Amino acid sequence: MARAALSVEAEATTSREAAAVYGAFIIFGLGSWSSINAIFVQSSFLVAELPEKWALSTWIAVALQVANLAVLLFLRPLLAKFVSFAVPSAALLLTATGASLGLALGGFRATAWIFGAQRSVGLLLLTFFAGIASCGSSLTFYPLAAAYPRRYTTALAIGEGLSGSCAGVLGMLQSFNVLPKSFAAAFAFSLALCLCALLALLFIDRHHAAAKLRSDGARSDGALMETPADVPSDLMGQLLHFRAGMLALFWGSALNFGLLPSLNPIACSGFSNAQEVLLWSNAVIYGFDPISRLLTAFTNFRHFWSLTALFTFAALLVVAVAKTKSLLGEWVVPAANVAFAAGFGYARTMAFLVLKDLDSLAPRLYAAAGAAVQAGSFFGTVVALLLVEVLKVF
Repeated sequence: MARAALSVEAEATTSREAAAVYGAFIIFGLGSWSSINAIFVQSSFLVAELPEKWALSTWIAVALQVANLAVLLFLRPLLAKFVSFAVPSAALLLTATGASLGLALGGFRATAWIFGAQRSVGLLLLTFFAGIASCGSSLTFYPLAAAYPRRYTTALAIGEGLSGSCAGVLGMLQSFNVLPKSFAAAFAFSLALCLCALLALLFIDRHHAAAKLRSDGARSDGALMETPADVPSDLMGQLLHFRAGMLALFWGSALNFGLLPSLNPIACSGFSNAQEVLLWSNAVIYGFDPISRLLTAFTNFRHFWSLTALFTFAALLVVAVAKTKSLLGEWVVPAANVAFAAGFGYARTMAFLVLKDLDSLAPRLYAAAGAAVQAGSFFGTVVALLLVEVLKVF
């Protein structure tokens, strides 16, 4: 009888510890894109005063992708050599993410003449340094999560999405004058998230419960599915087998990090309360993203072609409004962003979960998927820059 009671107590303790690790992964994910999310939300207040006006988000996306390119060419090979030092690498990136917004306090409104036009060099340099840290996190955080049962990948993805939700809440509080419309608030927000993420990373690395889950790996997750017999055992074969998911990551990232940030402000500019509509558009895409990621914990919808069609249609709706300046209603652009966040947020998280199911190559597959996200982001930004600033299509 006493032995049974001890067994029940041990199971309860294990369950509590597993829940604590799950929560730690969510908090850890909060730090990944906190600074970039804060910059995009703050841009809603800056379009009226900075020289780029409604094209400001396009140039922010360009600065982000220059950082992305630097990560792909220089940081990614370095991280590949130090793959066994994932925790120190993640800690360094979180520190850099929090510190990057400190640059904003020194003059994010600074401008200079570049290529015959006045540019917001202060804000763009801030975006570049914050982008290096954030883009690098995509190559470090998910491979680290791959060492744990698959539900912790979902937890990390939820935290990553919630970082945008927190930025959206910050923007709303500033919009209602609860907080000042300044980068001081954004800096405090990003720094707080990164400090929490660092503490969560320390817990994940040092706590005995996390160490046990790491050693158990896939065996500790009863929900883990067996790898189908027809899936190749080599890395390249598995990537080709998973081409629909990789395409969803690439194309969705092109829209999410390139086209939509550039066209959302233009689509909103036709409304009388354009800044408010833009703020709500940014807030809802950040707000619904973690919800769609959370759904992957309870569902197993793996039809990536259908998900790609959904978020592509939503993005095309924003493109149509930006091109025609159609005043169908102030709800159109925010609603399209909700649909996009639902489709791409789910597809992105499910893609990493499917890769987790593909045995011991999961960390390398995660890194390849992260590269697909970054390549798609770069492609989308180049296309957006050509359409908005060079060809003047919008």
